[in-house]
Amino acid sequence: MSILRPRKKYIIAVFLLIIAAVVGVGAYYYSMADKLVQNITTSGTAADLLTPQPLNGESTGAVNILIAGNSADDPHHGGALLTDSIMVAHYDLSSHKLTLISVPRDLYVNVSGTYQKINTAYVLGGMPELAQIVQKVTGLTINQRVLIDYSAFRDMIDAIGGIDVTIKADDPRGIYDPMVGFTITNGPHHLNGTQALLLARSRNDPTYDGRVPYGLSRGDFDRTANQRMIMQAVINKINATGALANPITLQRLVTSLSGNVKTDLTAGQLRRLYDLSKQVQSQQSIGLDTNGSGQYLLKNYYTPAVGDALIPIGGIGNYQSIQQYVASVTTPSSNTANGSGSATNTAQ
Repeated sequence: MSILRPRKKYIIAVFLLIIAAVVGVGAYYYSMADKLVQNITTSGTAADLLTPQPLNGESTGAVNILIAGNSADDPHHGGALLTDSIMVAHYDLSSHKLTLISVPRDLYVNVSGTYQKINTAYVLGGMPELAQIVQKVTGLTINQRVLIDYSAFRDMIDAIGGIDVTIKADDPRGIYDPMVGFTITNGPHHLNGTQALLLARSRNDPTYDGRVPYGLSRGDFDRTANQRMIMQAVINKINATGALANPITLQRLVTSLSGNVKTDLTAGQLRRLYDLSKQVQSQQSIGLDTNGSGQYLLKNYYTPAVGDALIPIGGIGNYQSIQQYVASVTTPSSNTANGSGSATNTAQ
């Protein structure tokens, strides 16, 4: 059984960089931090970063943040406003476990009264519409929302001096994606922002001129695994180095972030999220293709109106199996295992 593949990257890691950047700014660069905070939050100034404010949903013991990515900053992309990257970050306050849940962009859902691919929800109804649909799909209450574009992802990886990753492709040659023009061998690598973005976008689509990709036999599922690896590398770099204490780094971050990130978080909630990120004890990342036992949660679907799409294994609009799987991995006692749709648990 084949499963359709989304076409872009997940860029959640960039948000943690934002938090670290604005919290770590020195007094000399206060005005830049103040401008950044006002540009990306709903209210507050840099001074408000000194006083944490509870995130929405904390009283329930867990917080769910919708993180969507588009390429609105890419004038050459025909569907730039489509949110081809959709993820929920679930944080359990008792176990300090962070669970990242990817939602496929081709999922066929009810958007503003008509069935469309889920990546159109932002275009038709903004982040509130997308959040409501993601709630129905996953069964999780979305408490906060973040929208990020290409530039923020690429430029902030450059600002921290790049990241270190180890490529473990299923092809001995490594990874080759002719569509995005990216090649990398197996083994350890240091990536700059552009290289990390290309890796995060690499997939298994052949070109029309006969060039054949390799190293991504599982298509988008391999790609999302690489995206999770990138995110982990970014978090490790933030926690292990003083990269963000450099004034030049902060100046570059302010320049790249302004206009490239939007969120409904206040400045105080931004500080709270930063504090919580330092307390994470374990992480897991899952897709919705299969559950932990290898059973399919999605199947292919076609309609002339939208073309190829994905629907739940139980039928259009039936998210019961997906919700059960999400619930099973977002509880503190969840067992995790490695696999295509399973959770990967990594201690911090």
